[in-house]
This record gives sequence, C-alpha cells and structure tokens, in this order.
Amino acid sequence: MRRLIGWIKPQPHSLSPQTSLWRKIKIGFMSLFAVATASTIGMAMLDREKLTNDLLTMSGNAGLVLTDIQVRGRAHTPQSRLLAALDLQIGAPILGIDLQNLHRNISQIGWVEDAIIERRLPGTIHITLRERVPIALLQNNDKHKLIDRSGAIIDGADPSQFTHLTVVAGDSAAPHAAAILSILKTEPELFSEVWAVSYRSKRRWDVHLKNGMEVRLPEIDPVSAWSRLAMIDRKKAITHRDLAVIDMRIPQQLIVEPNIPVRGRGSKT
Repeated sequence: MRRLIGWIKPQPHSLSPQTSLWRKIKIGFMSLFAVATASTIGMAMLDREKLTNDLLTMSGNAGLVLTDIQVRGRAHTPQSRLLAALDLQIGAPILGIDLQNLHRNISQIGWVEDAIIERRLPGTIHITLRERVPIALLQNNDKHKLIDRSGAIIDGADPSQFTHLTVVAGDSAAPHAAAILSILKTEPELFSEVWAVSYRSKRRWDVHLKNGMEVRLPEIDPVSAWSRLAMIDRKKAITHRDLAVIDMRIPQQLIVEPNIPVRGRGSKT
C-alpha cells in the first residue's frame, strides 16, 4: 500500500543569539543616526539663521544701511499710503530688506498698476511706479467710481477730483468704456460736448450731450455713425437744435425727436 504523507506545517524560525544581538545593535545604530541627523539639521538651521544675522550686522557696520528712498512716477498715489506699505526704517541693513515683500505690499495700493523696486548700494531703495490712468467715472446707482482703461475700479481714488471725465453707465459698461471713448475722441469737437455714455443691453451705446440731447449709436459700425454725425453737425449744427434724440441706429438714416411735446403723443415721437 502507498503511504499517505500529510503536509507538514512549517515551524517558526528561531534566531540564534548572535543574530538577535546583531539585529538589536543595527536598530539602535539606525535610531542614533536618525536622531543625530535631525539634530544636525536643526543646528544647521540655527547656525544659518545666526550666520545671516551676523552678516547683516556686519554689512550694517560697514555702512550698507538704508539712507534714502527714491520714488519715480508717483502722481496720484498718496505718500502716506505708500510709506505705510513700505514700512521701512532708515538705518536698517539694506541687504536685509525683502524686495518681493515690498512689491507685494505696493501692488495692493489702488492707484498702482505695477512697480519696479531696486536696491542700489550702498543705501538707496529706488521705486518706479506705473500708476493706473483714469479714463472715466463709472456710475453705480447714485455713486461714481474712477476706472482705468481695463475697466478696473481704482480703489481709494476720489471721484470728486475727476469730474471732467466722462460718466459711464450700464451693465458691464466698465470693460468696454475705453473702446467707446476712443471712438468718440476721433471727433474732438463733438466729443467736447459729451458728458456721459450708457451701455444698452450689453450691445450698443447711447451718448448723452451736455445740452441734454441723446445720440443713439448703432451696434454695428458706431465709428461711421459718429463720424457722419460730426460731418452733419459741422454743416448744419444739428446738435445745437432743440432736439431730444438723434437716432442713428438705422444705416444711412438719421431720425430726430424734437424736444417739445407733440400733440397726442407726449414728448416722444
């Protein structure tokens, strides 16, 4: 008969005393190495910080300290706001001044569009500002805010100082204000009579003249319509007549609405 041999369950491997001792020594060595490495890194960081401070102190003793702050390009940025953003101390080691931090702080000023900051040894921080250029007053309910050519609101600006600028109104008008103003300025004489523009249905513009007249420009090719109105105005002074509306939305046509009531139809025709 064939003898059946069952599977034999493997027994746990027992370590020799020498192997067990070596493993404990190895683990202990690795632990000590890890602690030593961490301590070395910590000491190196402390040494680096101390070395940096020592070098800054030495540079200050050698005369490399902040003595002057020069600013170019500042027209509207308040001096007090700029100094608060800089937060610099005369006599501080100039090599220890963080230029990136200065740039970040200055860029948060509403008037500042961009800035270049230079460290000019031995003791000068030189700042060149590029300020936002105001182009219009954005009307929001009963308030006005100054905007630049991108349509961005210039935070901190006083609108009462820029009442000579054109008023812009309408939903989503701000980003498109620069384009319509560029068109209107192609006819300087006619543009001098403009006080406001309104963006209608996010498609086209109405131009409001200082005498109360409203010019309705077309969505398509407002440049030609505005140029045609200027030509007619030079010949017939149409914008000086007693009119409420000049409608130029239909190509090659000019429709006017008188400024006096028409019997049975009110003030609009």
